[in-house]
Amino acid sequence: MGMLKITIKNDELHRRLGGGIPAGTIALIEGDTGSGKSVFSQRLLYGFLSNNHSVAYISSQYTTVEFINQMYSLGYEIIPFLIKKRLSFVSLYPLLSDISEEERFLNRLISEPRIWDDPEVTIIDSITPIIRNSTPTSLRAFMEHIKKLSSLGKVIILTINEKDVERDIILKLETVSTLLIKLDVKVFGGDLKNSAKIVKYNKALGIYQKIIPFRVEPKVGFIVEIAAVV
Repeated sequence: MGMLKITIKNDELHRRLGGGIPAGTIALIEGDTGSGKSVFSQRLLYGFLSNNHSVAYISSQYTTVEFINQMYSLGYEIIPFLIKKRLSFVSLYPLLSDISEEERFLNRLISEPRIWDDPEVTIIDSITPIIRNSTPTSLRAFMEHIKKLSSLGKVIILTINEKDVERDIILKLETVSTLLIKLDVKVFGGDLKNSAKIVKYNKALGIYQKIIPFRVEPKVGFIVEIAAVV
């Protein structure tokens, strides 16, 4: 079904991921707090937008203003994409304050057409508060939904904090994913170093790097390091 490009200037992430993200990918990005899940997904988002792909970005952390400020702090100018409606941003933050809403929210998420119908890519950052109180029935419906979209060539990217969700749910999401990335932070030479480990990449169309070290710089954004930290 082809490859969705994520190339941006002075950034090698696309090459390290085998040239881009294959159409039909279901990506699960796991990591603890501070491991870089949001920044990783925001780099992917900006890459998709910069290569003329349409994206729905669903955030359980940011309001619209906070999201715009966060992206600009990384040097990612996204307002033009919002104006052109190439980017659809949905903030779930106000809706997740009531835990009773969390229990029903997965079903509501599935039925929201602007998230799934038109965009080529749907990114949910983070799915943790949405899915941790889900029922087995709603979780199964969600997985069937994203598998169906994957078969149509849609790209689905989910970030999750595996320490805040039951292991059984994590295993089910890992099973349905075609790209599994685990993020980590380690102390190296007195500094904190981030790394992305590709555990599974079923639809890879090119040679990819299994461990991708990276850092984040203000106004510069996501930067791939030369050497891996293992």
